[in-house]
Amino acid sequence: MTCEQAIETPHLTAATVLEAIKAYVGANSDHFTTQDIALHMGVEEYQVRSTFSWLTRNKEIEIVPGVRTKRYRPETSKRRWNDDWYSVSVYQVVEKAAAADFNALNRAFGFGR
Repeated sequence: MTCEQAIETPHLTAATVLEAIKAYVGANSDHFTTQDIALHMGVEEYQVRSTFSWLTRNKEIEIVPGVRTKRYRPETSKRRWNDDWYSVSVYQVVEKAAAADFNALNRAFGFGR
């Protein structure tokens, strides 16, 4: 990689990737992979993978339990593999609960004004 290529590669933030995920989910499916989001954003997948780790730890996205998808290895791969495919995780956006309205609860139980 040359110095010019390193400069042209955009630095992705978790907020940028999360916005792209929400746009992808709104236009496509509620399930996605790192490759789906990278293609949607027009960037390299390894950049998206590192932000997925952060977003998962901070409960913005989560792995869909029991769901995997196949990804095929490129024929130009330098490594020798036993299979020509491997499975990858599928993610979804974590639904956020709304904040509790304690004033409404107090009124409902006769404690509020």
